[in-house]
Amino acid sequence: MTDERRIPATMSIQHPDNVASPNWAKDEVLAEDMEVEETYRAFSEFGYQEQMWDWEGKDADPNVVRKLLVAYLAFFKKHRLGRDIFLTIRVANPSVEKAEQKALIEALTSIPRSYDVASNFYSAEDVPPIFEVILPMTTSAAELSRVASLYETLIAHKTDAGDFDDTISAADWIGEFKPKHIEVIPLLENFESIFHADHQRLC
Repeated sequence: MTDERRIPATMSIQHPDNVASPNWAKDEVLAEDMEVEETYRAFSEFGYQEQMWDWEGKDADPNVVRKLLVAYLAFFKKHRLGRDIFLTIRVANPSVEKAEQKALIEALTSIPRSYDVASNFYSAEDVPPIFEVILPMTTSAAELSRVASLYETLIAHKTDAGDFDDTISAADWIGEFKPKHIEVIPLLENFESIFHADHQRLC
């Protein structure tokens, strides 16, 4: 890692229940590009250092990094995503959310795409805009390891599967998948998981 990251002290979640919709909202339900604007405002107006981007049980926008950088260019040129401010994905937990199991793969696949967009925007590599995910309803350390391993084997090393029968390799044609590793944050949400966290080596 060429640039030193700060450690975020504050995190905003997406549109928690409020008495009224924010004055900039176009509708009572914040959806699509309004969620992108909400993320920008969390950073720029309220000074949050980290925003949770929720892929769990909803249609999340996989192009959030590109939309943020394009729409709010001046702000993100000054505040580097992945070093100064952070976007952290909340993914579905396949152990619990059976109908959303494949959504985990969709969320993880968006990470290298976001890396490419940010590398082009900042004209530099090695500062991934997204490098952490949150696993809700975590019950064991094994679940955390599974998410990290799934990303590394299925996503980050996708071009290692083989090359074409011509003059160019898969890696040269579609580019390397970065970052190579991600960190997984457990979210403990039931009594047993919280009370026995030390036995599961979650803390």
